[in-house]
Amino acid sequence: MYAENLEAAEAVIRRLFDPRRTYKKAYISPEIKLAYLQHYLESRWTEIVGENLARSCAIEKISGSELYVRTANSMLANELYMMQQLFLQKINSFLLGRVLIKKVYFHTGSFFRKQQQKEKQAEPPAEYTKCPICGAQMRKGLDMCSICEREQREELRSKLAELLRIQPWLKYEDCLAYYKCDKILFTAVKENLQSYYFERVRCGFADKKESLLAVMFLLEKQPEDITLALYENALTYLRRDQGVSAFGSRLHGKKQ
Repeated sequence: MYAENLEAAEAVIRRLFDPRRTYKKAYISPEIKLAYLQHYLESRWTEIVGENLARSCAIEKISGSELYVRTANSMLANELYMMQQLFLQKINSFLLGRVLIKKVYFHTGSFFRKQQQKEKQAEPPAEYTKCPICGAQMRKGLDMCSICEREQREELRSKLAELLRIQPWLKYEDCLAYYKCDKILFTAVKENLQSYYFERVRCGFADKKESLLAVMFLLEKQPEDITLALYENALTYLRRDQGVSAFGSRLHGKKQ
């Protein structure tokens, strides 16, 4: 009976942060609003960043329109910093499209260090073994050492870029049939390629192959599904719209 009367979390976010609403019955302080916003993001953190990243980073606090994220190590913090715009887009997309978070900071937080200390106290002394790839010493139970893990991630980034050059219409769900990767990494690689080919077309430097790649990235269609008229229309759009988004979400005002 009580569950039927509960308000959905999305509806609460909409109600709390809608500037057009007034609170006649009770005043809701900004601190309470931000506390609920943090609770909402934490409850959906795995959906936002993916299972792999969710184990290595977490929300520390929200201050105004700034989000502070703590990471397991400085290497991950630097990598996420390079993708902070994508992070912001992803987070705000879960907030019903409202730009509530305008800046995000990444740093190595004490939370993970304390967590690791607790695990060390609860567990027997750590055992070490050799990395199966390079032979360096690493903790037992890991698949590989941190250096090899980073090299494999860079190799995966290169493979994703090569795959998208061959099949630029692929979406994240389709990519999983080829490689297992985080959605954030896939989106970052795809957006970098889109920006490159879109800019080549806009500046008039693209050859026929690069022009076709740009059109396929924009329309997310295979070559056999692109008519000559649609192809020329897309090129005209890319050449004249200097503010074209890397997502290519519209074509003369409409998604084709």
